[in-house]
Amino acid sequence: MVLDSELIARLWEFLGESDLNTTTTAIVRRRLEEDFGIDLTDRKKFIREQVDLYLQNQFENAEEQQQQQQNEDDQTAKIKSEETDGSDSDDEEEEHERAKNKKATSKKRSKGVNSEGKRRGGGFNKVSRLSPQLRELLGVPEMARTEVVKQMWVYIREKNLQDPVNKKNIICDEPLHALFGVESIDMFQMNKALSKHILPLDSDEVKSMEREKPRKHEREEVKSTEKEKPRKHEREDPDEAKGKEKRQKGFLAPLQLSDALVKFLGTGENELTRAVVIKRMWDYIKENNLQDPADKRKVICDEKLKELFEVETFHGFTVTKLLAAHFLKS
Repeated sequence: MVLDSELIARLWEFLGESDLNTTTTAIVRRRLEEDFGIDLTDRKKFIREQVDLYLQNQFENAEEQQQQQQNEDDQTAKIKSEETDGSDSDDEEEEHERAKNKKATSKKRSKGVNSEGKRRGGGFNKVSRLSPQLRELLGVPEMARTEVVKQMWVYIREKNLQDPVNKKNIICDEPLHALFGVESIDMFQMNKALSKHILPLDSDEVKSMEREKPRKHEREEVKSTEKEKPRKHEREDPDEAKGKEKRQKGFLAPLQLSDALVKFLGTGENELTRAVVIKRMWDYIKENNLQDPADKRKVICDEKLKELFEVETFHGFTVTKLLAAHFLKS
């Protein structure tokens, strides 16, 4: 007989190496059945709960790492400030010279990135051609995928575009709106959205996009054309259309929320991913100190939670069960 702990360990391992935009609980269940040689049809609910716990854990870990990095950056800045105050001008000039050399080296690498990419032979560091929209944002025509992601996050942090309530959500300014065509985008979805702007060097699609690169006053017309292009492509390639439909059913696909949950969240959003809802729920619980001091796993409901869940208290692990009734089938 397979123990729950063994199922959970394998489930977490599998999710850790999976694309959460395409993976569903059905895929997870089938993989577990295949790995352990058992039928888990009657354990669907258990698997869903464990998936939710995994997603919750990922958000919390990412948040902790981000906070830790911020603290380290603040500490480093403080130390540098103190060293600058107590150092002579020679040290200051030396530091400035090092920074200047580093920037020059970085520019040099950027200019030679095409030949370097060919020497490396591909992979994530393979240089790709950027779409006109992405080129306009980053200022270069070619760049490795890893460097694109890095530069995007530099831009996002410099412009302070992360939602203060939910750091995983990016609020699009005008350049990002022109790139993604949305007001805001989840960080997980952003990498997926970038893919259509990172293309092979010899791509005909890039050449076509360059010929049709819009002037500022033509952007609205081009956006309309771009929206029609995927529909044409789907007609030409039905298999890919099915793949897109499937991707929309992943863990990160938005779900319809009940009126009670919309009211509780107070943002007016009636569709959110399951992971985002769980994250916001725990943010609310922690901000309002609703965890039992004697047992942090137990949540003591305030009036808003009582109205939503119709219980006085609940165990932290059951929050996913309580929320299930508020995700509506579309």
